[in-house]
Amino acid sequence: MSMVIKLYIEEKLKKLGFQSITPIQEGVFARIDSPKHLVGLAPTGTGKTHAYLLPILSKIKKSLMEVQCVVVVPTNELVYQVESMLKAVDDTFKVKAYVGGSDKHRELDWLEKFQPQIVISTPNRLVEFVVEMNALKIQTARYFVLDEADMMFDYDFLSLIDQVLPSMPHAKYLLFSASIHQGMDPFIRKYFGAYDLVDTTKKHHLNIEYQLINIKYQDRLQALEQLVKLINPYLCFIFVSKKENQEIVFKHLEQMGLNVVNINATLGVKKRSKIIEDIKNLKYVYVVTSDLAARGLDFKISHVIQYDLPHHLEFFMHRSGRTGRMHDTGIVYTFMSVEDHRKIDRLKALGIPFKSYSMSDDGLKKVAVRRTTLSQEETDAIKKIKKPTKVVPNYKKKNAKLIKKAKQELRNKHYAATR
Repeated sequence: MSMVIKLYIEEKLKKLGFQSITPIQEGVFARIDSPKHLVGLAPTGTGKTHAYLLPILSKIKKSLMEVQCVVVVPTNELVYQVESMLKAVDDTFKVKAYVGGSDKHRELDWLEKFQPQIVISTPNRLVEFVVEMNALKIQTARYFVLDEADMMFDYDFLSLIDQVLPSMPHAKYLLFSASIHQGMDPFIRKYFGAYDLVDTTKKHHLNIEYQLINIKYQDRLQALEQLVKLINPYLCFIFVSKKENQEIVFKHLEQMGLNVVNINATLGVKKRSKIIEDIKNLKYVYVVTSDLAARGLDFKISHVIQYDLPHHLEFFMHRSGRTGRMHDTGIVYTFMSVEDHRKIDRLKALGIPFKSYSMSDDGLKKVAVRRTTLSQEETDAIKKIKKPTKVVPNYKKKNAKLIKKAKQELRNKHYAATR
């Protein structure tokens, strides 16, 4: 990182009131001058947006009235959010934010006379202005950023992004995501080549407590009603997978007299923008939402309730990452019914440190975990079981039966000795 960029970033960090930088920011700042493209991985809420905004803004030439940077995000709300964060750093750039529902004719009239220095857009709008209308000239771009990339792949924006990338032959590509899954590999191999990887997923420590509430056969709506009576959140997001269930949950909480709002992807742009503004102004305490509607939105959230588990388990992390952002603390409550055990086991294998809790009218109580340890005698008996020279079908199952038999024989032996 050059001294000019270093001084610019230090000045802007001071202006924003940041006392320190996060691992993802440190990694990106150090590699912004590299000729290679860059892939940045970090959990939600760890400062990814400022990681690319600050060094890129330090390189934008204000004297050039041409497109120098294109930022693509998956939702209208994220377009507005990135624009707001950019203007908080420096509001003297010529920035254009393109979202669904905007006045295309007015934008086209402006583009006939001028070109913005920075473009922030959803994939659909970018294709419209660049490919279909040939009005936005992005061939001069020096930086192309894909933020919340895993979400774009989940919602099939890839074909749209494919259409605009050839228009930026000289741009450095920067892709940011909370995770990389198999579906992203072909795209990254095709466009990024031998890229710089900044993977800080293990360096960030989110101060989140994961409370697992086993509701067994209890109705989820009843469990939710019981839980909200026990907590006192600053702001709580309730994630519900199915749209029809969102409305049921919202109506039930509303009837309880709670300050609650329902936000989903089918709402109009203006209505969603108004709701988001109201949430920021703390008009509501509870927000019922879907995975798509809440993705990337930056609020100070104290509690998250996983009403049900997402269809794609990686979204569990995205949901949870709405709280505990940028050194804040947070609590994530997860309901586990009898059908959820397998998914919970998979999440535990992914490193989610669940703590088991029981729920009653008196409150939430931590469940003591029973630990079963083998005696030395049992361990010695298991060691004596011969392993097969060849691994045959059902080997593990047969071996488990032998272990069970050895333990039972020891128990019978002790029982006989005490008679």
